[in-house]
Amino acid sequence: MILTVDAGWILGIQASHVPSDPRLRDWGALHAVVERHRFERFAGEVYYEETPTRAATLLETMVLLRPFEDYNGIIGAACAWTYMEDSGEDIAPPPGAMSQLVRDLREKRTDLLDAARRLRSWKS
Repeated sequence: MILTVDAGWILGIQASHVPSDPRLRDWGALHAVVERHRFERFAGEVYYEETPTRAATLLETMVLLRPFEDYNGIIGAACAWTYMEDSGEDIAPPPGAMSQLVRDLREKRTDLLDAARRLRSWKS
C-alpha cells in the first residue's frame, strides 16, 4: 500500500513541529507539495515508486516552494521523516544529516534523487 497525504496532514506536522504558527503564505505551493508525492503519469500508476523518493518530494518541494512564511525546512524535514515512519520505514539519520540535506536542497547543491538516496541510506 502506498501512503498518500493531504494538506491537513502537512498542517498537522507543521502544528506539532515548529515553535510558532507561521502563516501559510501560498496555498498553491502547499497543494504542489501534496500533489507531487502522489503524481501518476498514467492513471493508477505512481511515478515515484519508492517510499524514500515520495518522502524526498515532500521535503524538496517544501524547501524550494516555501509555502509557509517561515520554518519550511523544518516542516519539510518533519514531513519526510514522518512519511517514512508512517510508511513503515523508520529512519535514523546521523546527527546533523537532515539539517545538511535541507541546506543542500535550499542551496541547490543536491536534487530529488540524491535526497531520496540519503533517506534510503538512513533506514534503521
